[in-house]
Amino acid sequence: MTHVQQLVIGMLLDDAAAGIARWMAALVSLVVLALFVAVIIPIAVIAAPKVAPVRATTQQGGVDRPPPPAAIEPQPPPSSSRPVDVALRFLGVRYVFGGTDPASGLDCSGLVQLVFRQLGVALPRTAQMQYDATARLKQDELQPGDLVFFARTYADPRDWITHVGIYIGGGQQINAPTEGQVVSIQPVFSGFWGAHFAAGGRVPHP
Repeated sequence: MTHVQQLVIGMLLDDAAAGIARWMAALVSLVVLALFVAVIIPIAVIAAPKVAPVRATTQQGGVDRPPPPAAIEPQPPPSSSRPVDVALRFLGVRYVFGGTDPASGLDCSGLVQLVFRQLGVALPRTAQMQYDATARLKQDELQPGDLVFFARTYADPRDWITHVGIYIGGGQQINAPTEGQVVSIQPVFSGFWGAHFAAGGRVPHP
């Protein structure tokens, strides 16, 4: 074998060895990639921290709050005609400011207190106190037996509500109106009383 032949054979062997080395390197890279896809990525996904979903907020400031409670509706009167029936017994009793005895005279809140006391319901003494002790009603919610309240029917330094009557339906009330008059049926929403009408009130059940 000549020297030239030996050089050619050596070069071929070197090229073969380099090719084998490159092939082995490529094989190792493929094995590493396969391991990364098959093992490393699933482990990373499992170990990743769980992020809680963002909750929708219902109020300003990003705080989730329950809805406000529904407004409490006034209860229907237990027997709406009973206060009216009792009040009718006192028609014609004269008005006396501060009066609580039908034998001597009644004022407006004295009449209301007396009527409901006979039905087993204790109400406070003045029109303002009775207003504060009852559930508010709009005009179209009134039923017979409810109370009707009036504001500033006379100057009072302490109370805003100064008169009360018992609603009998049809826009009418039984009340003890003022000095020189008697317990009688009068309109609620017209005339003097209509100009001073404030609200209705429902007496709580006994």
